[in-house]
Amino acid sequence: MKRIISACAIATLLVACGGKSRQVATEEPEPLSHPRVEIVYNAKSELGVLDTGATPTVGLGGLFGPVGVLVAVGVDAASRNNSLNQVESRSKRFHQAVQDSSGELTLHQEYAERLADAMRATGREVKLTPSERATGGPRKMELAGLTATPGYEVMLLRITAGYGAPSLTSDFRPIVSVEYALRDDKLQPITWNSVTRNMGGPTYFSYDTLLKEHKAAYEGLRKELLSTVARVMSNDFPKQE
Repeated sequence: MKRIISACAIATLLVACGGKSRQVATEEPEPLSHPRVEIVYNAKSELGVLDTGATPTVGLGGLFGPVGVLVAVGVDAASRNNSLNQVESRSKRFHQAVQDSSGELTLHQEYAERLADAMRATGREVKLTPSERATGGPRKMELAGLTATPGYEVMLLRITAGYGAPSLTSDFRPIVSVEYALRDDKLQPITWNSVTRNMGGPTYFSYDTLLKEHKAAYEGLRKELLSTVARVMSNDFPKQE
């Protein structure tokens, strides 16, 4: 009798499991968000450096481009009193040193390609379009002459990378910012977001050391920037469930 009961119980479980399997198989998968994306990114790499005597707050109104973004992301500009000219000079020297040793800087292109590959791995169709640097905040990012490819959403992507000291007594460390605004194919806003990092390595005690070690500094900055691809994906481009 016990064997008969056990056999019946097993048969019941098998039928139940089989029924569940058939039910799961017939469920419709969730639609893929943002299935076709054209990434329009700022192709020109510009490496900024904000030293331990960076720009005063009063000067921020006139700051545009990567230096202004670095200030906004991770540097206590109010505690400093150096001129914008010094910031510009040190940024140019660091950028030139990296370029002289590495050749043409394609950091932004590499980032856009990594992001596109990550999107394609989830089943999305992706186009890459190099462009100028978009202006304005992430929510209202603008790019003169922008037109959308029919059937593709537009991802206005603005990449910023450089070195700065988060406080007066801090070492130089990588500061990266990835800002993006998604628009439909009529360029109407869909969403916007940003990912930043300013607590990674390598770090350097002085500007002279940063400049001397520019190869290692650039490689560290590159790794910090590329590490944000996963965060962008998890924020707005998840896999299909």
